[in-house]
This record gives sequence, C-alpha cells and structure tokens, in this order.
Amino acid sequence: MDISSVRALLQNPGVPAADLARRANVSRNTEWTLRKDPSRANLATLRELALACGQDLVIQTTPASDPLAAAAARSILGDLDESEDDLAPWVDRLIRYAQGSDPLTIAMEAGRVSTPHARRGALLFDGRNDAERLTSAGVASESEWALSGSAALESLSLEPIDPDLPAIIWTSDPERIGHLLGETHRAVRVTSAAKVIVAPLHPTVLVGVTMVDGTPLVTPVQAVIDSFGTGGPLADAALSITKGW
Repeated sequence: MDISSVRALLQNPGVPAADLARRANVSRNTEWTLRKDPSRANLATLRELALACGQDLVIQTTPASDPLAAAAARSILGDLDESEDDLAPWVDRLIRYAQGSDPLTIAMEAGRVSTPHARRGALLFDGRNDAERLTSAGVASESEWALSGSAALESLSLEPIDPDLPAIIWTSDPERIGHLLGETHRAVRVTSAAKVIVAPLHPTVLVGVTMVDGTPLVTPVQAVIDSFGTGGPLADAALSITKGW
C-alpha cells in the first residue's frame, strides 16, 4: 500500500470518521492531519490507522526516481536556480551522500535516485534511437519533450557515441509518444534491452534546453545525471565524457 493508497483509505475508511481516531488510538487532530497528508506519519501510526480500517501495510522498496534529486544536483552545480522548486532536502541529502560537493560525485549520486526508467509511467523500446526518428515522434506527439541519454551525450563527446546506447525522451505525454513509437519499435521490459526510454518529465528538465538542428536537448548536466541513472554502458559513456571536463 503506497501513500496514495493510504490517503484513499483514510478518505473512505469503512468505519465512521468519528470512530477512526479512537480505534487507531490517535487524536482527532492527528487523524485529520494525516488524512490530508499521510506522508507526515510514522510507520507505527500509519499501521494503526490501516488496521483500524481493516487493512494492513506492506513495506516494499522500489528504485528511486525523484525528479527533484536531479534538479537539486543541477542547483548545486550551478545549472539550475534553486528557486525552481523546493530543493533544499535533496541538496542536503546529495551533499551528505557525496561527502561534499565534488561535481562528478554529486551527479552520480543524483543519478542513482532519479532513475529515468524507474519513473512511474516510463516505457522501454527497442528500435531506432537516432535523433531524427525520436524528433519525429516528439513533434508528432504535440507534447512538451526533450532528448537526453545518448542523444544528448553525442553533442558533448569528441568521439562518436555507440549507436546502441539508449536515448531518453522526457515528455509530458509518455503514452502518446509510446503509441507513436509502438508503430515501429518493440516494447521491452528490461533496461538492458532498451534503446529508447520514454519517461514522464518534470518541468525542471526543460530549464536550459538547447535546440540543436531542430531537436531539443537537455542541458549537459541533466544528460550526465540521466545517463548515470540509467546505468550500464550509458553511464560508462557519461563517465568517460565528464572525466575530460
């Protein structure tokens, strides 16, 4: 049961609202506050509320994919104005994870917790990943979008990028772009088989986008973070490029 499920449960608990606080042994004020924002509760309180509704919690981990982590890293590295979002918690975390503010380490740590392919609604495809084909899909989707991954690293490298490395399309309409690519591409389930990753964008991704031959590319810092987050050979390519900076 995730936070959205807990919120839905508390909105419709299956017991009279006046009884929920008593059954869970919490104050009415606490019950009312957590009904609006369950993320503020500790696990013990959440479980008591769930049990009072005849439900239980199951704790499960999942790969982190928080867009604010990438935005915070860009802020630390001077690539994004911190006022773009409430980034302070992630700024603190990343500096703590990196044990300082070394740019490469910050980018690596941000990539680990802002993984593009783990974003809810992300789609994976095998097929053409060149800028021309992906730009065609992006334009046809009539959505907000920008390319990252291999498509963006190509513009940063002095050497040709392996054409088999995955490109990333950040888009406000993954379903639409996925449908357009589905006409020529094969959907896959694992990242290692994907040459195209279609992921829901956060508005900060579009800050600093540069048009190159009619294709919007994310900033170099965003591209490197996304590549580290994707992992594998794409992360290796990003590391090779950034070592020369």
